[in-house]
Amino acid sequence: MIELVGLRKEFTTKAGVVTALDGIDLAVPDAAIHGIVGPSGAGKSTLIRCLTLLERPTAGEVKIDGEDLAALPQRQLRTQRHRIGMVFQHVNLFDSRTAEANVAYPLRVCGAPKRQAGARAHELLELVGLADRGRSYPAQLSGGQRQRVGIARALAAEPSVLLCDEPSSALDWATTRQILELIQRVNRTLGLTVLVITHEMAVVRQVCDSVSLLAEGRIVQSGPIGEMVTDYGSPLARELIPLAARPVGAAGAQLEVSFSSADFSVRDVLRLLTDLGPDTAIETGTLETLAGHRVGRFQIETAAAAVPRVIGQLEAAGLHVIAADQPKTQDDAVSRLPGPPPGPAVPRAAAGAVGGAGRPGGAPNPDGEGVAS
Repeated sequence: MIELVGLRKEFTTKAGVVTALDGIDLAVPDAAIHGIVGPSGAGKSTLIRCLTLLERPTAGEVKIDGEDLAALPQRQLRTQRHRIGMVFQHVNLFDSRTAEANVAYPLRVCGAPKRQAGARAHELLELVGLADRGRSYPAQLSGGQRQRVGIARALAAEPSVLLCDEPSSALDWATTRQILELIQRVNRTLGLTVLVITHEMAVVRQVCDSVSLLAEGRIVQSGPIGEMVTDYGSPLARELIPLAARPVGAAGAQLEVSFSSADFSVRDVLRLLTDLGPDTAIETGTLETLAGHRVGRFQIETAAAAVPRVIGQLEAAGLHVIAADQPKTQDDAVSRLPGPPPGPAVPRAAAGAVGGAGRPGGAPNPDGEGVAS
């Protein structure tokens, strides 16, 4: 388990004291995968350095499995760091060592016999799908394979916690998916607690059980994915269910409609939008399945004079509606995080032309969830 209590980090500069982390409280349960996201300068790098005690916190506690690392003297700290495995954005393998020797290196440094370290390295390479590449050098491996070696190396000392610092940002998206699937498999197979530091919301959508949004050294929003996606209009909900860019030439008033399958089917939502009349159009939409929830956002265009009526009808039906051009929350400025393109979008169509069966044009769709396929 990872637990941060009142974590604070200050740096003294010529311009004065800079607060990089300002009272971080966070608990990540055993065997969970938790994501930390935030814009550049939010404090993500400082946070992970404090977690490993590469930076000593100014104040607060850093607990791994109940032990406060920040309170330990240096010698004990070196021993306790074995509980933490680290996967970096840039793997930094030894070019002159084979994949197996790179994985075995942490064990050899700790005094493990060569045969024992080699056997453990082979076991871990098999776990990450590289059993046949143990004698290959880093130059002979692809970027994704090198990252797999890095993950195997991080697991060599049998840690209870795995910290992943931007583990996929240097990889293409297809390779990224493979690495994220590997992290999930390691989490499930070994029961590790995993903390993923990333600026890509697509990473959070694929692997995380819970997520925290960091901004200006503070946690702005935090919780299980299932709760975050249904906190409609919040920074994390908007990034977890992204919309495509507003269509060029859209001139009417823009409204965003959010919903969850816990309350509505896609077919029901489309029927409600259809009932708004021919002067209302669906501009774009996104459907995602996250933490067992089928969640969606639609952006619709309507005449300015019709806005009060449209909002009233949709809210009376229980849908969450906001004006797309107004600030969504007081923290909206920190919610614009980069990442791969959003999921499948619903093409622009007049709401009146969306078939009652739940597909544009009225094509049959019994379950009502094929709009974004």
